Amino acid sequence: MAKLEIGVVNFKSKPKQTFFAPEWDYYLFESYIKNVDFKQLAKFILSKEKEVLNLPPTLKDGLPFDGHTGLGKNSTTAKYDNYNVFKWKNKNIELIKKTIFNFHNEILKYFNQPIPNKLYIKSWVNIMRKGQQIKPHLHGVSPNTYLGGHICIQCQNTLTKYINPINQINDPETYSSKNEVGKITLFQNNIPHYTSIHNSDKLRITMAFELKVNDPKNNNYIEIYG
Repeated sequence: MAKLEIGVVNFKSKPKQTFFAPEWDYYLFESYIKNVDFKQLAKFILSKEKEVLNLPPTLKDGLPFDGHTGLGKNSTTAKYDNYNVFKWKNKNIELIKKTIFNFHNEILKYFNQPIPNKLYIKSWVNIMRKGQQIKPHLHGVSPNTYLGGHICIQCQNTLTKYINPINQINDPETYSSKNEVGKITLFQNNIPHYTSIHNSDKLRITMAFELKVNDPKNNNYIEIYG
């Protein structure tokens, strides 16, 4: 596989001038997948929508939970804990899995970090209709928080916006990423993000995913290799 061309976005603080001043240094990375038939993949994902919607909902405190996205309990997003796109048999999904593995390894090289012995992944799909929007949310802040990401499968005139985790309230610092078919983004899982309102009649379809280096003890995660 050809080496990915990777764009680096960095929320970084200026040098501290007092002991109590905040510091931050957060990263996200963007690239493009060029060896996947995204039109075919969009059709395949839509063919699985009813199957996903028939799954039990993800629960939080005993209630259906959509991950704070605002897409509601009757969305494919709200089933995220109960399926894994990478268990579906499709050649384009297999190509995407290999790209994610390669992308992940390139990021670790950027930071001069060792490749972990094991890497686990789980993915779900977001299918958005006209007027919908993913609200600000983040994927995790626990001590074993790692990387998350998403891939644009089908989109038209939408943005994904990432928020500096420290500077969220008074005058939020954001990075706006234009959604384009084939764009893949990997980000630290504690970076909040959201989308613009989807105003097209054409469905907006993305694959979201999470990576973990510790065994998540969840049967819907799978190990990935190069």
